[in-house]
Amino acid sequence: MKRICFIISGFLAFGAVANEAITTDSVKIDTVQVIEGAHRLVLTENAQGVTVSVTGKDDNPDYSYTYRSRFSPDATVKTSQESNNWSLTMPFSRRGKNNVNYPKNDIIIGGLGFGGATAPGGPGNMDINKGKSWEIMMLHVLAYQRKFTPNDFLRVGIGVDWKNYRLDDNLRYYKAEDGTMTIGTYDEAVSKQSSRIKTFSWTVPVTYKRNLYRSLWLSVGAVLNFNTYASVKTKYRIGDVKHEYFDDNIRQNVVTCDMLASLSYAGIFGIYVKYSPCNVLKSSTGLEFKSLSAGVVFGF
Repeated sequence: MKRICFIISGFLAFGAVANEAITTDSVKIDTVQVIEGAHRLVLTENAQGVTVSVTGKDDNPDYSYTYRSRFSPDATVKTSQESNNWSLTMPFSRRGKNNVNYPKNDIIIGGLGFGGATAPGGPGNMDINKGKSWEIMMLHVLAYQRKFTPNDFLRVGIGVDWKNYRLDDNLRYYKAEDGTMTIGTYDEAVSKQSSRIKTFSWTVPVTYKRNLYRSLWLSVGAVLNFNTYASVKTKYRIGDVKHEYFDDNIRQNVVTCDMLASLSYAGIFGIYVKYSPCNVLKSSTGLEFKSLSAGVVFGF
């Protein structure tokens, strides 16, 4: 309430200028009423003038102060209220609920996630190593957030996503000259082997966030993926000789969609699950599988 001194001094100045007894000479404000720690301020304005009433303050609950000023007949009075509905919210920040008007617009950054990945819908011999297959994502590199109420948000943003589908140690990806892909086993003499498919995507997440209870939040939505990169890489040893096969032209589906759900605590830490009903690779490759991932997410 320290601002009260500025409000009252402003009305004192206005009243001095607008009063009928004013002369053409400028009027100096000799006294400014400063009220520290006021409890309640009531400002009443009508066609005749304005009244400012202050009741109670920290060191005197029974304190009372009233200021009245009349408008001159030819005075012009303008009243305005300013509200900035835009703000920049960084991850892990917390904002009070009592100092904003709704709906409210924010620009946000957040949604750093780490999880495991698997490949449902693949061929029967596609045994994904769940301990070594992963997803890393930044759901909101930059996003627009619309707060309808303190408990309801809609978010639309841009993000990035990496996924890695690694086969069990005794299996590998094969790519034929015609671009088709299969899964097979290594020769018996092979050791220290690994074979994976990796993808990179630019994402457009559209999510709705709802407060369930106190600091517990639910987020649901869809993520549109623009899969700009995919590669297959196989490494193994035969004796002391290292062998490596790499190909970054494996014909991934360029546009896919994920369904996303997340439970989070106070927007700081949460768990998520993502499922894509779309195939990761094009059907012409002969290796069709979908994507399922789950893990932890921060700042979402």
